Amino acid sequence: MGKALILLLESLLFGGLLFGGLLLAGCATPVSPARQVWCDHNQPRRASAVVVAAMTRPELDEMNAYNGKGAGWCGWKP
Repeated sequence: MGKALILLLESLLFGGLLFGGLLLAGCATPVSPARQVWCDHNQPRRASAVVVAAMTRPELDEMNAYNGKGAGWCGWKP
């Protein structure tokens, strides 16, 4: 009985590994780098002078950091 159980467990383990490998092989489609995906889904934030005048310092800092990231990663121009 012990040997049969070991054989059963080994076959289940091998089957699971084989099935898992086949699942992973189906995901072989290359994925774009994170920066390219970010650039494809975002655009510069261009606020009017009136909106900028009403923004708080943290809001201005966040917008400048966002646009700086876009300039560095995506080549956005000011």
